[in-house]
Amino acid sequence: MALKLLMIGDERRTRRMQSWGLPSDGCQMHCATTRGQVNSLLDRHAFNVACVDTRMEEEDALSVIGLLRKRTPQLPVVALLAERDRRLVTALRDLSVEAHLTSPYSIETLRETLDLHAAPEPVPASARPVAIAPTRIASPAAPPPPVPAAAPSEPTLVARDEVARRMLEIAVRAAPSNVAILILGETGTGKNLLAQTIHDQSPLRAKPFVTVSCPSLNRELLESDLFGHVRGAFTGAVQDTWGKVSAADGGTLFLDEIGDLPPSLQPKLLRLLQEKQYERVGETTPRSANVRIIAATNRDLKAEVAAGRFREDLYYRLNVITLEVPPLRCRPADIMAAAEQFLATICRQLGKRCPTFTPEARRLLENHGWPGNLRELRNAVERAAVLSDAATLDLNDFPDLLRQPSVPRYQVGAPISLRALEIAHIQMVVARSGTLEEAARILEIDKSTLYRKRRAMESQVAPFSADEEHVAVAGGGR
Repeated sequence: MALKLLMIGDERRTRRMQSWGLPSDGCQMHCATTRGQVNSLLDRHAFNVACVDTRMEEEDALSVIGLLRKRTPQLPVVALLAERDRRLVTALRDLSVEAHLTSPYSIETLRETLDLHAAPEPVPASARPVAIAPTRIASPAAPPPPVPAAAPSEPTLVARDEVARRMLEIAVRAAPSNVAILILGETGTGKNLLAQTIHDQSPLRAKPFVTVSCPSLNRELLESDLFGHVRGAFTGAVQDTWGKVSAADGGTLFLDEIGDLPPSLQPKLLRLLQEKQYERVGETTPRSANVRIIAATNRDLKAEVAAGRFREDLYYRLNVITLEVPPLRCRPADIMAAAEQFLATICRQLGKRCPTFTPEARRLLENHGWPGNLRELRNAVERAAVLSDAATLDLNDFPDLLRQPSVPRYQVGAPISLRALEIAHIQMVVARSGTLEEAARILEIDKSTLYRKRRAMESQVAPFSADEEHVAVAGGGR
């Protein structure tokens, strides 16, 4: 497949580069000189890499790069500088530009840089942002307008796998509405990235995106963190404070791990959802806040409702649209895409040249079960990137994965035999258990039966002696 290059800059300099031999053979180059032309090209084409000449006369180059980051966050960008400018370089780094070249440079160097950073497949753009101003509800004695939240430093959500792509399509369709969204998924699957994506695709994109971690604080502190408090409301409340509901007014409030919200706070959140009103701790004056609520949890909220730990009416108010983020083991096409994105982000932060994965390392990452999902994958890639100075990352850069059993990514309902599913399940339970006795207890079989089953397995689990007591625990995956 031919490499597709988006070249952005003044027409005169672009023509000069073409006369020098850019693009190279097998590369298609599309040129733009204005934001409008960039938008038009992104509407009609997907590109492997973009090159931006910062000496633009008609447009601000940083603004154009910001447009690229908004519409094609995964598209690699190479910037061309006329001279070394520390402030410009810092601004480019803040925009996560993959590389920059300072004049003078050869056309061969430019070609090599573009080839090095180009995405393996053309990156499609998102739809153009629609400028719709959200309606704000006036608040009596309202606090100063909140400062919009900064763009997240985390990588964007990867959804190349068909299962994840279908989920993301539903999320994008739901984004323009103001209804509550409930995101389900295991720990580390990227629920926060999906919430940020929904916000970025909504008319509220220019407004704050505020996150509240429900398990991180006790009930009293969480209530103050959410709704704010007045002076003297409790010991240590020395001044009036506005909470995160106020900070998110006009934007999106993301409630992470909503299943851990204390029962005493659930009626107050329900009131905010139904009436758009709340009260700060220690006062009786109602306040208004027009916030879009997105909540996420790794718990079964239906079971929590049945157990009396979560209000049924709150569950139904949150559960207008439900999105389930599949675990990484069920998204094989996303593993290397996410790993490469993590690697590029980490290397930018470290100021290092970005290495590549060897075929052996790719197979290792693709075959691992990833019980910790994206969080575990990022940790593995970050460790390798920090400790290696080589041009490639190979098996030896992932020692923790080599010590763990390779668990197939089978799931219930997959077109496989019961025997294969049993083997995969036993391997995963043993890998996550501290002892064989614990694994046998979870499997509801005696230890001698577990010994026999493991001996009979044609698996990649290392052999063990009859008196073996402890098994290797997958790092961070218990």
